[in-house]
Amino acid sequence: MNKSTHFSGQPIFSQLLNLVDRGKIAEIVSIHKSDRYYKKFKTYEHLVTIMYTCLSNCMILRELSTSMMACEGRLNHLGIDYSPKRSTISDGNKNRSSAVLVKKGGFHMLISQCSTR
Repeated sequence: MNKSTHFSGQPIFSQLLNLVDRGKIAEIVSIHKSDRYYKKFKTYEHLVTIMYTCLSNCMILRELSTSMMACEGRLNHLGIDYSPKRSTISDGNKNRSSAVLVKKGGFHMLISQCSTR
């Protein structure tokens, strides 16, 4: 059995993220200015973190940050270069408008893409 650390195909989570149009996310970000005051934890990384939370069934931020830190070497296929810290995720949840990600953003786009297929 091959014990390669490289993925032979695309993981399911990466396939889900391919349904999200990054250009549309960039438009929404520029309209709402949701990346303002953020150096590293941009809106796309926040969207990926929220989707990872839902799919991994994490209930608390400590569990989420630990889980993402354990997968840190494999996060690059999701478009994230680092695993965000617990305080960074908390600040993003507190300060960033939910309308950017939920109502007009990534989740809405993902659901509409899945319902049309």
